[in-house]
Order: sequence, then C-alpha cells, then structure tokens
Amino acid sequence: MRSGAIDLMSQLLVRKTGSRLYQDLIFPAKESCVDTIAVEASCYVCGKGLEDGYSITAKNFATGAMLFCDKHYSVD
Repeated sequence: MRSGAIDLMSQLLVRKTGSRLYQDLIFPAKESCVDTIAVEASCYVCGKGLEDGYSITAKNFATGAMLFCDKHYSVD
C-alpha cells in the first residue's frame, strides 16, 4: 500500500498539466478628504522666524495655537 502512494505522489509531482492559475488582487481605493493649511512659522509677537535664525515653539491657548520665538517664550 505504501509503495502505491509513493508512486501516485511521484506521478503528481512530475506530471505537467499545462493549466495556469490567474489571480487578480483588487484593493478598492477609499476616497478620503484631507484639509490642510500651511503657513510660515513665525513668532506671534515680533514676526521673526526660522529663516532669521530663531527657534519657534508652539503654545496652545483656548483661542488656538500660537507660535513664539525663543526670545518671547522661555521654558524657565
């Protein structure tokens, strides 16, 4: 019995059927709406920015986020 199973398996491994398997993977794209706004980072008090050599820090207030340079905002 065992030799018959080995012969059958070897026939299956050697036999070429000529058939092909085609598979299409389709991932539907979900549309997403992204609203973005980009503004230049500058100090709320003096208007200096990164191009002037200042570092900018954002501080959140009830009215929204405000940006300050290292001269007008200290971490003391």
